[in-house]
Amino acid sequence: MEFVQVDVFTDTPYAGNALAVFPDAEALSARAMQAIAAEMNLSETSFVTRASGDSYDVRIFTPNGELPFAGHPTLGTAWALRRRGAISGDEVVQVSKAGETTVRLEGGQPWLSRAGTAHADLEDTDPGATRRIATALGLEADDVGLEARELGRPGRLRPAAADAGVHQLMVPLRDVATLGRCRPRADLLAAFEGIGVYCFTAVGAGRVRSRGFFPALGIAEDPGTGSAAAGLGLYLARRVGDIAFEIRQGVELGRPSRIDVRASGESVAIGGRVVEVLSGRLERLPG
Repeated sequence: MEFVQVDVFTDTPYAGNALAVFPDAEALSARAMQAIAAEMNLSETSFVTRASGDSYDVRIFTPNGELPFAGHPTLGTAWALRRRGAISGDEVVQVSKAGETTVRLEGGQPWLSRAGTAHADLEDTDPGATRRIATALGLEADDVGLEARELGRPGRLRPAAADAGVHQLMVPLRDVATLGRCRPRADLLAAFEGIGVYCFTAVGAGRVRSRGFFPALGIAEDPGTGSAAAGLGLYLARRVGDIAFEIRQGVELGRPSRIDVRASGESVAIGGRVVEVLSGRLERLPG
């Protein structure tokens, strides 16, 4: 079975977030997909079970589980299918377990659009949550939180969940130095709802740095997390209004990613460049 591997959120090979795409996977069982994803050992591997015209069906697996939706697999899969002519047009629809996601090509860069929800500050319903989050990240309680003026708006940002297809915890941090000091403990992070924790801080108007930790999925740290970037867009739109910004992620891993985000109300779009790195063939399929 043939596959291609692309790097997403970059135009430079061996940067961004790697993704394996199996474009003709309709004959595979879920068990086989999971075994292959574990063998590929990337953050995610996508398996296309149908592709024609302006839509395709896909299943997305981490090394130890299936996801209903993920950002960099959506952008990378749509880009790879269009490049090989399996789908056509500048706007296509991806169907996954989270439903339909629109993917649009703008100037050679794919953008996905999702509706979603940003929740109220966790501390409002769970006093002491900020302190426990800080402990789980190897930080002090006063390291958690960010003045919104760093993004050009009034107010203070505190931890809260967001969901653009998967439920994740958004954690604002004081500054870039604090972001770099994060040393997450998987056992303590497991106490919080969602698939992981997305830490971020501002580095100027319209610019954010982030790190994503998803130990429950077998991903200690992710170099570029599209679903969490979308969640962050929803989180910020609820708190500061309509917003457009760029995220730099993966710097600490030596695989820098750039994620572009536009959010308004309960709608969000994220975009990123994609580059093909290799193509290959599985000589044996799982039994």
